[in-house]
Amino acid sequence: MLSVKDCYSLLKKEGVPPHIIRHSEKVALLSVFLGCRLKKEGKANLEIPLLIAGALLHDIKKYEAILKGTNHAIAGYRFLKSLGYPQIASIIKSHVYLDLSTLKGPITEEEIVYYTDKRVKHEEIVCLKERFSDLKIRYGKTLSSQVRIYFLEKLSYVIEDRIFKGLSFGPEQLLTLEKLDKEARDVFEVCFKGCSNCRGEVF
Repeated sequence: MLSVKDCYSLLKKEGVPPHIIRHSEKVALLSVFLGCRLKKEGKANLEIPLLIAGALLHDIKKYEAILKGTNHAIAGYRFLKSLGYPQIASIIKSHVYLDLSTLKGPITEEEIVYYTDKRVKHEEIVCLKERFSDLKIRYGKTLSSQVRIYFLEKLSYVIEDRIFKGLSFGPEQLLTLEKLDKEARDVFEVCFKGCSNCRGEVF
């Protein structure tokens, strides 16, 4: 498994811009928070280190894809798989191309990162409605893209219901993490070492 340090080293090596790293950090913060709470309440058996790595690296090929006109999710999947990390690769691919068969079983790391990515607009934690309003403006230029965004929005609400059905709080609670006054990397380091030790310490 890649460590937190390894993840940041990869992001640097691949030339990922700071604003994309900050976006990924917010996605990782939400992922860790949800992962820890789901584990605490006995609703899912998630690997927190895997969740952290997958979330931090989900956009590792985003900037390259913009420059080359390629698909960043597929490129990221192939890259991490070539490095020998198929589980992380699966999360990266799934944040755009989620296998719907996962919805029939327990909540997975892929679902968590898929959902939390849709809760972060640029570097800000927002609700799904605001996130998709922005996506429609930026990417809904053609009928096919509009249909795809519509599908992704509906799927995101389905996953949101799945996640919060097992929790004692609602989706709006994630907005409060925008005020977290600790360095994201410090949060990940603590959670990486042991989920049970971080719940009260960092959130």
